[in-house]
This record gives sequence, C-alpha cells and structure tokens, in this order.
Amino acid sequence: MPNTILKSVALSVGLAFGSLTAASAATVDTVLSLVIDVSGSIDGGEYDLQMKGYEDAFRDSSIQNAITDTDGGNRNGSIAVNLIQFGTSASERLGFFVIDSAQKATDFADAIAGVTRHNSTRTGIGEGIQLASSTITDWLKDNSASRAVIDVSGDGTNNAGIAPSTARDAALAADVDAINAIAIESASLQDYFDNNVVGGTNSFSLFASDFDDFDSAIKRKLRAEITGTNPIPLPAGAWLLLSGIGGLAALRRRKKA
Repeated sequence: MPNTILKSVALSVGLAFGSLTAASAATVDTVLSLVIDVSGSIDGGEYDLQMKGYEDAFRDSSIQNAITDTDGGNRNGSIAVNLIQFGTSASERLGFFVIDSAQKATDFADAIAGVTRHNSTRTGIGEGIQLASSTITDWLKDNSASRAVIDVSGDGTNNAGIAPSTARDAALAADVDAINAIAIESASLQDYFDNNVVGGTNSFSLFASDFDDFDSAIKRKLRAEITGTNPIPLPAGAWLLLSGIGGLAALRRRKKA
C-alpha cells in the first residue's frame, strides 16, 4: 500500500446540493468516503436514523472543530468527503466536497438531509468498497491529501457482488490507507467486519447496539477518522511495539519524500 503524505487528488465536485463545479486544486488532511448500507434488511425508520446520524455528525461542533483544527500549522484544517450507498449494487449519492469551515460542514449536512435512498435489496459490501476506492482514485490525481479513508457502516454480512475482502485488498493496494467499519445491532457482525472489511494503517471497527445508538457511535468514528487516530484502547505493552513500527514508517516516508 502506498504511503500518502501527499497524494494527488483530482477535484470532482459534483455534489447534489447546488451546481458546484471543480475549482482550483485543494490540499486536505483526509479524503473520506462514507459507505452506507441501504439493503433490504434496513427498514425506512432505520434508514432515517442512520442517515440522520451522519447528518447530525457534520452539524456537531466537535466534529466541525476536528475538521478545521490546524494543530498550530501541522494540519491544513480541511477534509474532502463523498457519500456512497450500497445494496445489491453501489451508488455515489453525493460527490466529493471540500470542507474547510463550520459552514461548509453544515452545508454538507444539509446535502445529506436531501439524499434519496438507493433502493437495492441485497447486501453488497464489496461493491460499496470498490466504488469508494475508485472514486478516491479518481479524486487523487491533481490535488493533495495526507490520508485516504473508507468508512463503512452496515447491519449484515455480504451476500451480493464482489467479496468484501477482495475489494478491501484491492483498495489498500491502490490509494486507500485505511478501511474502518461500524457494525449495527450484531456483535458477531463486528467480528465479520474485522475479518473481511477492516484493514490498513490505524484501522478499526466500532459497534452500535441499535440504530438509536448509531448517532453517538458514528460521531466517535468520524472524529477518529478526521484526526487520524484509533479510538480503540490498546494494551499497555502494545504501545512499545507501535512506537517501533511508527519510527520505521516515519523513516520510510522520509526516504520516499
């Protein structure tokens, strides 16, 4: 998997809210693809709660502050994000949009509120990952980002299209740094996600006990993805191993630069 201190990004801003068009090149901290399960197992009420969770997250002041935080000049204070829904097939419902202010985060939340559901009965997690990876690759051409992340949420295992593990491995071999997941309602599904979906640098999975709990879980997940941290506590001894690995990774990045 390539290191992505600076990746090339092509701005294809075709959001459903307004007639936004690609402007000048942008440099962002994270390019993020939201990949959302809308298969038949998710009823109308659950779908509304799921989408409202994403909408509320981008209206949340702590998320907005995480996006725009420049960390004393060590960060750009911006992200680029799109939104994909998957069932039997996958569909990009909102194209990439650069968020570099609280107002633009609110604008993106407004756009989420206006998304229509991609009607599809089965669960093609791999289809969602594959489409997310290709949109990121298309975007990573002329502009720059420090990290590329795919954010998957769902309530069931894959039963359509490309296998999630195959799509995951291909994405990580291309331009994606990490694929994270949130399992809804089933603890065993989190194990499935860990084995078949999650992968890459600093990747993780979370569990939401139901769709009501999804709101707080997705905020925690997005905050971690935006800041490039892992929200899962590690055993004390693991920090020694990670510090050594981190030093080697930093040396590799410097050499590559």
